[in-house]
Amino acid sequence: MGGAVGVPGNITPCAEFNCYADAVAAARVFALTSPSPASTMPPPALNKAGLPAYPAKLSRPLKLTLFPLDITTPHELMRGFFLERIAPLRKEGSPLAEWTSTFLTRTFDQINRMVGEGVEAGLSLHDPLCIWYMLTRDDPAWKHLDQPEDIRIEVTGQWTRGMHVVDRRRRVKAGEGPTKAGTSGDPADELTFDEVPGDTLGWLSVRKGNRINRIVDSPGANLFAPELMRRVFE
Repeated sequence: MGGAVGVPGNITPCAEFNCYADAVAAARVFALTSPSPASTMPPPALNKAGLPAYPAKLSRPLKLTLFPLDITTPHELMRGFFLERIAPLRKEGSPLAEWTSTFLTRTFDQINRMVGEGVEAGLSLHDPLCIWYMLTRDDPAWKHLDQPEDIRIEVTGQWTRGMHVVDRRRRVKAGEGPTKAGTSGDPADELTFDEVPGDTLGWLSVRKGNRINRIVDSPGANLFAPELMRRVFE
């Protein structure tokens, strides 16, 4: 769980908390998905922990499934729904219900102070959504983009640290479209077509950049809160 791709951040205007808190670590993990990890690795000067460099070529790339704020934020536990479901459990004397009610009620109070009056407090279920996926990932209702996405993490920006950057330009990558027709069919031959003049930082390269599987849909934002309550309390 991390990042914000097409939505605002929740700790800065463009960054989600986890990836803002340690942007370098997040960028290093993302780099493991790349055919060329060096193409998206943070600058060596930022490696204050003295971590070793990744090998130029990995034995196999990391398969990373990403849950950014884009998908997690709409999955909410609303205050009214929670209080309705927890009341009978507290009446029965459930210690778990009493404990959960205590800290979540205070959480909802804080959310109300942040969003103002007239808006029902909702707790976005960021991390629990990842757990729901692991429990039910064979459900075809879980959907990711058709192709892995080249998402890179800004690690040095004064205002943009932790930002998830994608190339929104509508440009054909090297080795795709008409250019690819000129190859011999041997994958190695396509390497000669991988450099595009003026392509700073390799955004149009088929060898560079990250390969992130981003989840874009779930079995239902309205289904998760009831399922969560059921699994916790039944």
